[in-house]
Amino acid sequence: MTATPTFSKRDSSSDGVTLRRLLADPELGLILTCPGEPGALDRPISWVHPAEIADIAMWSEPGEVLLTTGTNFPTEPMDAADDHALLVAARKAVGLPARFADEREAYRQWCDCYVSQLVQAGVLAIGFGVGVKHPSAPTALLDAAARAGLPMFDVPLRIPFLAVVKTVSQAIADRHDETMRQSLLMQRQMLKSASGEDPLHGVVSAMARLLGGWAAYVDADGTVVDISNRTFGKQAQDWAMRLAAKAAQSHANPAMTTVFGTQNGHSHCACVVRDPSSGLVPSGSGMPIERHDGVLTGIMVASAPQNVRTDVQLRSLTMAAADVLSVVVPRLQSSARRIGRLRTAVFAAFADGQGEMLLPMVGELWHAVPRPPLRLICADGGDAGDDIVERLYTVMESGGIVPESGAAVFGVYDRRAWLIVGDDDAAEALGALNMRDDCDCGSVICPSWRALKDGFASAVQDMYRNRLGGEDRALADISAHELIRSELATAYAVELLKPLRRLPRQESDTLMVTIRELLAVSFNVGAAAKALGVHRHTVENRLVKIERVLGLDLRQEASRVRLWIACSFLRG
Repeated sequence: MTATPTFSKRDSSSDGVTLRRLLADPELGLILTCPGEPGALDRPISWVHPAEIADIAMWSEPGEVLLTTGTNFPTEPMDAADDHALLVAARKAVGLPARFADEREAYRQWCDCYVSQLVQAGVLAIGFGVGVKHPSAPTALLDAAARAGLPMFDVPLRIPFLAVVKTVSQAIADRHDETMRQSLLMQRQMLKSASGEDPLHGVVSAMARLLGGWAAYVDADGTVVDISNRTFGKQAQDWAMRLAAKAAQSHANPAMTTVFGTQNGHSHCACVVRDPSSGLVPSGSGMPIERHDGVLTGIMVASAPQNVRTDVQLRSLTMAAADVLSVVVPRLQSSARRIGRLRTAVFAAFADGQGEMLLPMVGELWHAVPRPPLRLICADGGDAGDDIVERLYTVMESGGIVPESGAAVFGVYDRRAWLIVGDDDAAEALGALNMRDDCDCGSVICPSWRALKDGFASAVQDMYRNRLGGEDRALADISAHELIRSELATAYAVELLKPLRRLPRQESDTLMVTIRELLAVSFNVGAAAKALGVHRHTVENRLVKIERVLGLDLRQEASRVRLWIACSFLRG
C-alpha cells in the first residue's frame, strides 16, 4: 500500500528539514533505531538518496540521508547460499581484504568500514527498508552506526522509498519558496528605507534590523562610512578589504563581486558597490553602452547569526543592498561634493571676516551649530598632503572626531581640515584628533563668530608649535633648522656641493674647511685666515675657486644662505 505524504506543510524552522521532523511525520511511520551522536537529529537534510550499491559512499554528498533495503548485504546469520559471495564483494567494495577466517568478525569489520565511509562522506543517517530481504536491520550494522554516532531508522515495508523522497523534496521546495518570499519581503522593506532623508543610513540600519545582526558601508579607501554598531567597525573593514583584494586580482572576472564566510558562529557577506554610470562608454554609433566593471565606490558588509535560512537571506539581501547603493551612493557623492564646496566657501568667508553674514546658511550645511565661545581647530597631515585632509573630512562627515553633542562646523579650506566646536566640546574633539597618528592639529579660542577672522593664523601657528613638540615655545623661538625639511635640505646639499666633491680628496677637504670657517666669521677673510693659520691671499684665492666650482657669487647674501643651508645639513 502506498502512503500519501502529508509532511508538505510550510517549514517554519530556521534550520530547514531535519531528521527529527522527518521521523515525526505520522504518515511515514519511520522508527528510530539508533539516535546517533547528540545533535545529529537536528541537522538539516539536503536530499534523500535511495541506493543499493555497496560502495555508495563514493557517490554520496554531505547532508544526504541514505535509504537502502540491503539487497546486496549478506544476511547476518550467513546461512543463505550467496551470503559468502556477497560478503566478499561487500568487503572489496569498502577496501577490505576478500579473504577472512571468521565470518562473524569479517561481517563486523565490513559494517564498521561501510558506516565509517558514509560518515566521512557527510551522510546524515541511514534509513533501512525492513521486510524486503532483511526482517530488521543487521545488529552489526546498528552497532557500527552507534559507535560512529550515525543515526539509523527503519522504513516499514508499506512505505515505498519514493514516499520519503517526495516528502523531503516537497519540504525543501516549500522551505525554499518561503525563504524566497521572506527575502523578497525584506528587500521591499530595505528599498523603502532607501527613500528617506538619509538613504545610506536607512539601508544600513534596515539591513541590520532585518537580519538580526549588523551592517556597514565601507568606502573604497577602507573608511567605515556608516555602520549599525560601531563595535564591529574593525570586522567590517577586514571583510571589505578581503573582498577589495579579491576584486583587484580578478579584473578579468567581473563576477567576483561577493565574498561569504563564517566566523565565531556568525555568517558574513560582503558585496561590491560600483558606480554604473562610470561604466558607460561610447559605442561606434555614439550611444553609450554599459560595461560591467564600473568604478568601485564602496563595499556593503553584513553579518548575522549562522543558520541555513539566514545564510540565504544574508546573501540575497546584501546583494540587493549593494544594487540599491550603486544608485544611491554616486548621487550622494555628487551631492556631497557640492556641499563640500559650499562649506569651503563658508570657511573662506570666516577667514575674511564675513562669516556673520553666512550664519543663516550654517544651519543648512551642518547638523547642529555650536554656540560661542568657540574653539577653532585646524589639522593637516604635514608632508602627507591632501590625502590626509580629505580623509579627516570624510571621518568628520561620518560622525567621527565631531563631539557627541553633534554641534560642529567642519570643512576643508586652504588645504587644511577645519573644525569649529563649542569650547566645552573642544577637549573631546582634540582628544580624537590627537589619538590619530596621521595628522597634527592646533586650536585657538574665539569668543564670537566675528573673532574667527583673527583665529585662523593663530590656530595654524599652534599646529606648527605642536608639530615641533614645544607647547610652551613661541614660533619666534623655532630654530632655522626646524623650519627646513631635513631630508630635502640634505638632498639639496649633496646636489649643490657635488662639483666640489669631484675634486681630488685633499683639495676638496681643504676648500670645505675654508667654507666652514668663512661661514663662521660671516665671510670676514682676515678672520678666516687667522683661524686657518694661512695668509689672507690664500683664503681669497680659495674663495675665488669655490665660487668658480660651485657657480655662486658669494658677495650676494642669497648665495651665502644657500651655502650655509648646504653645510648645515651635510656633515663630513
